[in-house]
Amino acid sequence: MPLFWAVHRLGGVLTPANASYSAAELTHQLLDSKAKALVTCVPLLSISLEAAANVGLLRSRIYLLDLPEQLLSGAKPPTEYKNISQLIEAGKSLPSVNELRWSAGEGARRTAFLCYSSGTSGLPVSGVPTI
Repeated sequence: MPLFWAVHRLGGVLTPANASYSAAELTHQLLDSKAKALVTCVPLLSISLEAAANVGLLRSRIYLLDLPEQLLSGAKPPTEYKNISQLIEAGKSLPSVNELRWSAGEGARRTAFLCYSSGTSGLPVSGVPTI
């Protein structure tokens, strides 16, 4: 949850993905949402890397969630990718971020989470209504 609040504090939008997505489904979501970064975990890294490569997302924009050893089944997180704990630690020495100043009602107009359907009847689609 701290990751979610950090993204929101910076004015970002989160688009959570289904952990059972194929690389093609994740590729679609990354393209459709215009994602600028990807946070994943070691068990889903290969699918995430394939999808990121498909959309041209730089490896330097891929980050790893910290997982307990039991969920890693002996796999070691690649050191090429920063994990959330490293980002938090690095952030401690950075200057404070200016507080976002929203106008009245802006919180109701802004998208916080861009959610997609499960895709059981086709490609996942955005949960944001179009007007």
